[in-house]
Amino acid sequence: MSGSAERVGVVLPAGGSGSRMATAEAPAKQFRLLGDAPVLVQTLRAFLRHPDVGPAVVVVRAGEEGATRDLLADHGAEADVVTGGPTRQASVHCGVRALPAPVEAVLVHDAVRPFVTRSVIAHVVKAVRAHGAAAAAVRVADTLRAGGDGPLFGATVPRDGLWAMQTPQGARRDWLLRAAANAAGHVATDEVGLLQHAGHPVWIVEGDARNVKITRPSDWPLAEALWTTWERDDVGQGDGDSAV
Repeated sequence: MSGSAERVGVVLPAGGSGSRMATAEAPAKQFRLLGDAPVLVQTLRAFLRHPDVGPAVVVVRAGEEGATRDLLADHGAEADVVTGGPTRQASVHCGVRALPAPVEAVLVHDAVRPFVTRSVIAHVVKAVRAHGAAAAAVRVADTLRAGGDGPLFGATVPRDGLWAMQTPQGARRDWLLRAAANAAGHVATDEVGLLQHAGHPVWIVEGDARNVKITRPSDWPLAEALWTTWERDDVGQGDGDSAV
């Protein structure tokens, strides 16, 4: 694959209903204001300003296309907006197909992970170019314990060798397209699961603990607090090799 930015695209699935955070008074989480722009825009900006990444596609639910295009235009964020499918996997497939023809490698990133560093993006791109597929993840640090009967804890789960998945997750475009087309009813929760189902190995890239997904109401005040220092500190500039 070429190293030019035009050949690395990004897909942001943004079709979640945000039911755990959306209320009558507040929009879905990807459209809530974080700093000077909605979460979706802040996440997209991290990729648009990255030298390793070129075209971007945002995937939304049917009926949200026009409003999303207007929102991106209002904030000067350039991306195609396409309609997704009934599942995240189907929506990502729509986004990958919508990228322009020169794109040979694709990053998929949650629209509600605005705290992705430039370093993590660069390392995932590097690993995809070298190995065909890669994803960001962090080593599990907490003790893991299964639930038992009723309110009781069960057995402790060994955490050695366990990773908590993050995004971006990336791969050769042809791998992602074929994996989705040949899934034969298999529904994966992320691109790693889909690629592994298709027989493709996926390289581990060390992620960042700050690269959190805004999901629950309790995540929002934490995200606002982190944002106050995020841009000021200009994080994620390191470019050492973080692939495992």
